[in-house]
Amino acid sequence: MANAASQRVPAAEQDVGANADRVSWDFGTSAEEYRKLIHYLPVALWQVDTRGASAAFDRLKAEGIVDIAAYLDAHPELVEHAQDVVRVTAVNREAVSLLRGSSASELVGPVRYVFSASPELAKRVMVAHFEGRRNYFEATRITAFDGTRIDVLFSTTYATPSQGLDTSLLMMIDIGERLKVEAQLRQLQADFTHAARISMLGEMATSIAHEVKQPLTAIVTNAETSLRWLARKDVNIQKLKQLTTRIVSSARRASDIVQRVRGMATKHEPGRAALDLNEIVDEALLFVRHDIEAWSIDLSVRYVAHPTRVIGDRIQLQQVVVNLLVNSIQAIAQSGGATRRIELATSAGADGSADFCIRDSGPGIADENRERIFDSFFTTKDTGMGIGLAICQSIIVSHGGAITASNHPQGGAQFRFSLPPGVAD
Repeated sequence: MANAASQRVPAAEQDVGANADRVSWDFGTSAEEYRKLIHYLPVALWQVDTRGASAAFDRLKAEGIVDIAAYLDAHPELVEHAQDVVRVTAVNREAVSLLRGSSASELVGPVRYVFSASPELAKRVMVAHFEGRRNYFEATRITAFDGTRIDVLFSTTYATPSQGLDTSLLMMIDIGERLKVEAQLRQLQADFTHAARISMLGEMATSIAHEVKQPLTAIVTNAETSLRWLARKDVNIQKLKQLTTRIVSSARRASDIVQRVRGMATKHEPGRAALDLNEIVDEALLFVRHDIEAWSIDLSVRYVAHPTRVIGDRIQLQQVVVNLLVNSIQAIAQSGGATRRIELATSAGADGSADFCIRDSGPGIADENRERIFDSFFTTKDTGMGIGLAICQSIIVSHGGAITASNHPQGGAQFRFSLPPGVAD
């Protein structure tokens, strides 16, 4: 009995043993299930052995290298070497499909093919690894085995030293369709913006015609005077030079007006350059000068002394200012009030932004319209299209800014927009 008792395993130990066997079985089952899940994930995955790169990094750190980006710039051969020693050890079926491969074995081996379309990406991945980041991602391009260039969102996750692993995971998502849709949306927005400019120029046809007529009239007058002087026996060369100079000046002015209108009417791809907001406002005023004079509007303009330069599209920002000016002129004209005044001001925000404000002496914005003022196709004009202010908001937002509308405490509507500072490339 004693021998039998000594051979019996206590109940608690039996439970522990049973649990251990169950955990071991569950772990094995789970590992297999996870492998299946990863294999069938709708995301392209690569398992990468980074021991070759890690060994090189350890040597560089021992040598006191801190700025790895500069070091790799000076030693590009290390990037080339890493693409050969760092190896893909496993992939899932989505990775095979993305690269137009026939089997997973085609993707196993040196990682170089991943970076064939974007060689600089390999260096950036190495920099992130050396600096100890957990993740790195960017939108880039890869080349499939059939030569197709594919736009992807590339990301990599690195193991930490504490995990005792030298394995990284690469993930890629095909974003080609998304980029195509985004391009189509940008084109639609550009077409919409262009349509708004054409509509705005149509409203300003009388003003534009008057602006062009002035220099043309001056040209005709000076030319006729020149002919009369030439018909005289005592030709005054100095007077003829003076008249000819006036003709040239008027012709250039007419050409400038035509070029401004043409620039506003022409379809163009939005560009980005460093701009002075004061100059944008100044150029916009040239479009509406006649209307301001025709309605006897008192115009006040205050420019900030040291304007913040912004990165933007000159034509689009001019379109915003011109549209706001046209709205103010029309509001004043429709109100029929005795006071006719528009105040413009540029300023620098506390955060370094470039700010613009326009206030008019019109009737202001009706309370029921304040929340809808920037809605597409909303208008209070009988012949309005309702796209002007919506386009203004779209342009300002696309430039990283914001635009607001309110009623001034002393009467009239007030519009403000703010643009972030920037430096041209």
